Amino acid sequence: MNITVYPKSLLEELWKFDKQQFTPGAESIPLCLRCGKPLDRQLSVNAMSRYADVYICQACGMDEALRDAVGEPLPLWEWHTVSSERIGMFSLTGTALIPTCTFERIFVGPKKRFPHSDVEHPVSEAAYFRSHYDGRQWFRTWFQSGEGKLESHLGKEIDQFSNALLAMPEFETLRAMEWMCRSCAQRTDSPTDFNLFSETKHFCIWLQMVTRERDYNLYVHFYRKSQIDREVSQ
Repeated sequence: MNITVYPKSLLEELWKFDKQQFTPGAESIPLCLRCGKPLDRQLSVNAMSRYADVYICQACGMDEALRDAVGEPLPLWEWHTVSSERIGMFSLTGTALIPTCTFERIFVGPKKRFPHSDVEHPVSEAAYFRSHYDGRQWFRTWFQSGEGKLESHLGKEIDQFSNALLAMPEFETLRAMEWMCRSCAQRTDSPTDFNLFSETKHFCIWLQMVTRERDYNLYVHFYRKSQIDREVSQ
């Protein structure tokens, strides 16, 4: 399974296209993906972004450094290329992690409790895992709804997503996850907590990311789409 981070992956694809225009005698040069102003004709004069594998103009490079010093990067979805919809020339492939939830309705619907837990979960939640990073690797603990064993194809889909997620460079370490969260994830009332959302064939997925050390750092919840549809129709 291929998992990408929106809009980081699209910005990097667009930059591969733009970079080809840095040729001797080119009539025009690419625009800065961050602010929309022209880049310097000499590629090396521009700045490498701290949050995506793309070049940005010198002014944006300085602004990124200043924002980074206070922990307030400009979210990638606020970059000019995204807000102007130029990024629409490329489409997402595979499974994307996005900063907006498209299935909020399940959180106001019927609730249930998992075995040995007093926390209420949406009825459509089939399983979730929590994980902590010990400085070297991630450790996962699984929790499954008490509705019997998951069908094999559903269990396989959950395993594929979970394994692909933790194999991403954005989840290589706790610090890598934090770096990605600051520019790509939905913020919460806590400065150390972030959300991302995704979908696979049979599941809507919610990622809760906690960037504090010595804490559970990642919760991934899997909600059955078929159950969500039944809840909505009731």
